[in-house]
Amino acid sequence: MIVSMARKKKPSRMTSYTFMIINTIVWGAALILVKPAFEFTTPFRFLLYRYVIASILSLPLLIHYLPKIKNLKKTLAKISLIEILGGTLALSLLYSGLSMTSAIEASLITTTTPIFVSILAVMILKEKEEKHEVVGLSIAFIGTLLLTLLPIFNGHSQLNSISLTGNLLVIGQNIVTALYFVLTKKYYQEMPKLFVVTISFYICLITFAPLSAFEAGGISQLIAAIGQDLQHISVWVASGYMAIFGSIIGFTTYLKGQEGIEASEATLFTYLQPLIYIPMGIWMLNENVSSIQIGSLLIILLGVIVAEKRARR
Repeated sequence: MIVSMARKKKPSRMTSYTFMIINTIVWGAALILVKPAFEFTTPFRFLLYRYVIASILSLPLLIHYLPKIKNLKKTLAKISLIEILGGTLALSLLYSGLSMTSAIEASLITTTTPIFVSILAVMILKEKEEKHEVVGLSIAFIGTLLLTLLPIFNGHSQLNSISLTGNLLVIGQNIVTALYFVLTKKYYQEMPKLFVVTISFYICLITFAPLSAFEAGGISQLIAAIGQDLQHISVWVASGYMAIFGSIIGFTTYLKGQEGIEASEATLFTYLQPLIYIPMGIWMLNENVSSIQIGSLLIILLGVIVAEKRARR
């Protein structure tokens, strides 16, 4: 299951932080750049294009690593199950939600993923949760609830692009992704991260191809839809960016980054993403940010501060 018998040296915290900052920038811009493509294509077809590109680009990595992996069948089975969860299911929920709600709103909701990671890290990884962390997570959850239920309180025309159904789908993605991150922390420690990432691309390609065909009504209809989709530059931009930066660079830097720090600490970098996606969403998509959204984000950040407060020795 591992490349060598020697145990890999744990990277320094500074190295992990560097990887996580790169990941923050790459993933922070993701939904803003993808959203315009949904005027011309569907979430499943976009994901199919994304993983066709990623699979082609990562083929040399697959050829390089396959002969080096011990217990290959068992390892591939384990990776496949985890990647169907964190890839196929999570991404289906995320981009279906994004197609219904605004890019900034979807991005704000994904920012709350660490709340669910922290809860599951305690349950599965047995990470210690202190009293101030419980209080902080409770405060952050209130902010998450306000964000998700925003359409119920939405009386402003500039926020009509926000959908409760879309928001709930993104929340579902948060829960599935949190479970995925915790499982990767537990089961991927001794695996080469580039190999895991590469297998993930092929799993997603294999699963999103039939889903796209089913959605289109058949293979011939899918081929016709692809021909229409690829006439639009926004589809190429979204698919290319997410294949190279969102998948290869973003995914690898996250897995490498969490090697040297706790799973719950790694996801805290998610809270830096608003510095990327809010100005981009306003500038590129002319989306608005409401006082409720800002207030919800501040409540979430307050919860994070409380949760991360360290007792004085």
